[in-house]
Amino acid sequence: MGRPRSKLPKYSYHVSGQATVWLHYKRYFLGEYDSPESRARYLELVQIYNDNGQTMPGDVATRQKETPITVNQVLAKWREYVAEQPQLSRYDSMVSVLQIEYGAIAAHEFGPKRLKEFRELLIADRITRQNINEQVRAVCRIFKHAASEELVEYQVYDRLTTVEPLRFGRTQAPEQRRRQPANLHHVAATVRELTPIVADMVRVQLATGMRPSEVCRIRPCDIDRSGPEWIYRPDQHKTAHRQIRKAVPIVAEARRAIENYIDRDPQSYCFSPAEAEAWRLAKRHADRKTPLNQGNRPGKSSGPKASVQQRRGACYTKDSYRRAIQRAAKRAGVPKWLPSQLRHNTATEVRNAIGLEAAQALLGHTNAAMTEHYARESEQTAIEAAKVAPRLPREI
Repeated sequence: MGRPRSKLPKYSYHVSGQATVWLHYKRYFLGEYDSPESRARYLELVQIYNDNGQTMPGDVATRQKETPITVNQVLAKWREYVAEQPQLSRYDSMVSVLQIEYGAIAAHEFGPKRLKEFRELLIADRITRQNINEQVRAVCRIFKHAASEELVEYQVYDRLTTVEPLRFGRTQAPEQRRRQPANLHHVAATVRELTPIVADMVRVQLATGMRPSEVCRIRPCDIDRSGPEWIYRPDQHKTAHRQIRKAVPIVAEARRAIENYIDRDPQSYCFSPAEAEAWRLAKRHADRKTPLNQGNRPGKSSGPKASVQQRRGACYTKDSYRRAIQRAAKRAGVPKWLPSQLRHNTATEVRNAIGLEAAQALLGHTNAAMTEHYARESEQTAIEAAKVAPRLPREI
């Protein structure tokens, strides 16, 4: 069996001074070596190559003509940039639509009118006004990045910024519904159907107001246990790229829920999907009705999916955490709710109990200009706020 082909063939120098790449037994000339245009052409061809099952269509020219930079090349450069910025991956679907509709045209021809046409496509898809405005700003950001890489002139980006955002009441795009706190009765019913590990994740999130992704990534080494109150200091969070440090008090209900997961490798994650699955299989084995000398043995299956081994990551993601909760809600017979709603529960409860400032401190709504003195005061306020955060009944 031959060696599998690389998904990222080598960008190489040719004696002619051009950059080249070998794709499906053909050499493609990309233009002047190490120029922005040749790099963009390389990324565009690699995208075509992988999209076609690591083959190349016959109509793709092997030599680069004097053609302008296309929107496809701008988007290919953006994808390369996004690979280093995971928080920008949320625009992937928008980039795909932009590529399908406008990928072949010259980048300098994508102006305000075409941006408005693209916006009309989003309106027709019934995307909310706020989301559409965000995606239009993202398109402008893509062309700004292209200008910084010298793929397009700055004026191309500058013209796009003249498009006014959609205004409330002046568009057919629907408004975004305000997210409401989760119904705690529904949360309690759901927790009864969860594995103990995910149930404790819910308790921690409800008691601290953390974002779902922050709960998933808790490690013992990130929890400062040197003082009377435990403080979780995540190294990855939504505003980490702005050099904002976050401190989450782990007190009361949250501390009781997390104590059982501290005694492990400090670098490992507290909440393990593999451990949750092991608990589920053990419970199913304990509840089985078939005698042990009959049927399948633990770890064995004769079904059609017997040979498929599901890989489980080292920690939950915000998506796998959400899916676990929604499946449990379905089993409990209650309406589905989202983990992100628990943050609203915490904010509402703390604000009503001891004020807006305490809720702001607990949720970590700060900015980079705050002084170190204010950060210390905020941490103490957050501890007081955590003590009045909502919690589930103890018997659950």
